[in-house]
Amino acid sequence: MYSADASFVGYMRDIGATILFSPNPGRTIKEVRKSMEVSQDDLARLMSLRRETISRIETGSITPTAGFIKRFSKYASIIKVFRDLNARKDAEKKGDSALLNHTFMRTHFSISKGELDNLHRIGHTRYSKTKKKVLRRI
Repeated sequence: MYSADASFVGYMRDIGATILFSPNPGRTIKEVRKSMEVSQDDLARLMSLRRETISRIETGSITPTAGFIKRFSKYASIIKVFRDLNARKDAEKKGDSALLNHTFMRTHFSISKGELDNLHRIGHTRYSKTKKKVLRRI
């Protein structure tokens, strides 16, 4: 049985550790962002930063703070959980609607409605683009 909690924690640990132990954290952040097909503009909105700041972090002009890495890892993990839940819903031709319920997700991940709406949009778009590949994995 899929566990959103376990997946979230695993994704968060893997993404955060990969960034922290990378010789070039900015490049790693860029790779993770691009693998999720998230634009710098979308990431900047989620992080409440300017797009230029995201660009400077990714190019190594400035070093990401621990707070940035933690928030980035959290948001990237939530996007991946949304992708997983969408894939499970499609694979099973049904789904646990409680898992995709926005009130549940906001409470569960301690994020605002605006953050959740952005993360859901990005997660859904990402899943739609890679649906076949994701469905083969599960």
